[in-house]
Amino acid sequence: MKFTKILFVLTITTLLVVGLSACASGDAPAETIVLYHQALVDKDQERLINLSCTDWESSALQDLDSFVSVETTLVDVTCQTISEEDDRALVTCEGAISATYDGEATEFPLSGRTYVVVNQGGEWRMCGYE
Repeated sequence: MKFTKILFVLTITTLLVVGLSACASGDAPAETIVLYHQALVDKDQERLINLSCTDWESSALQDLDSFVSVETTLVDVTCQTISEEDDRALVTCEGAISATYDGEATEFPLSGRTYVVVNQGGEWRMCGYE
């Protein structure tokens, strides 16, 4: 029973990552923010750090700590780059992170923030909010 649940969660997670990546195709800064949030809900610390700029790494770990004790999923997440100059881009998103604790779900909207994404070492990385 437990193995079936784990397999189901892994299958859904894989489908979400593939689907969300396809939606953001051709918009690397926006795709970075989608992948950052996916790593956050997957509680994948290594991937979260790899998707963060050097200055944001400790904040990324704080983000992760806030969700470590709850079941999390992404809900209808889409992101788009609203400006890009040189090695810096601004991204906005729609959708939410749903966190469930003791059977009660709370949604944390991703809208209302402008995400700062920087190109560091040839890779776009989450680097805070504006």
